Amino acid sequence: MTPHGPLYCETGHPWLFMAEPVNTVTNGFIIFAAFLAWREVRRAKVGMPLDLSILLFLLFATGVGSFFWHAFRTRVALAFDALPGLLFLFVFSGMWINRLFGRWAGIFGALGLLVAALGSIWLTVTLFPAMRTLPPAISLAPAYATISLIGFGLVIVTIGKIGWTSAEIVAGALVCAIAAAVCRSIDLVVCSVVPFGTHFLWHILLSTAAYLGIVFLLRQKTRAG
Repeated sequence: MTPHGPLYCETGHPWLFMAEPVNTVTNGFIIFAAFLAWREVRRAKVGMPLDLSILLFLLFATGVGSFFWHAFRTRVALAFDALPGLLFLFVFSGMWINRLFGRWAGIFGALGLLVAALGSIWLTVTLFPAMRTLPPAISLAPAYATISLIGFGLVIVTIGKIGWTSAEIVAGALVCAIAAAVCRSIDLVVCSVVPFGTHFLWHILLSTAAYLGIVFLLRQKTRAG
């Protein structure tokens, strides 16, 4: 439980005991996605570039941190779950913007995305104070929507600057990320239908998005080479 209510399904359903085991086991998919991305980098024979190494480390750390969070549910484990994932999002976004507009645009773009996401949450709870009482998964919806809109804009720019062949990879990553956010947000809503919830799909879909994001950046390096 959190001050704002449960994070995941807590309905008393006889199959509820499966929720955290399922969530814990599916963290292995995040680590597997990191391995697949690492293998793609190795096969590309571009060495191990620092930027991709950082993303690979953050993706792997997210899987490990999320495993300990779902297994033990401590505040320390929660920090190791959330921080690597958030860093991955903003570091990747900066690298994507850097590919489109240059280094400084990438740095300020990543910071701008962070400000926009936090600002959307602040604005929503200011205009609709009842949002403060909602579970965290749902109260983060404004940030998800903001990041998604910015992501769609970047996909359109990517199509124009690089072409659809490359853009389709990052577009796929965005679609997976949006689907993951939906699954995380509706987890509590569907407990009566899916007693162990849909949070496990957040793990699978978001790690797929991260894998595709790394592949997208890797393809840009091989093109440049």
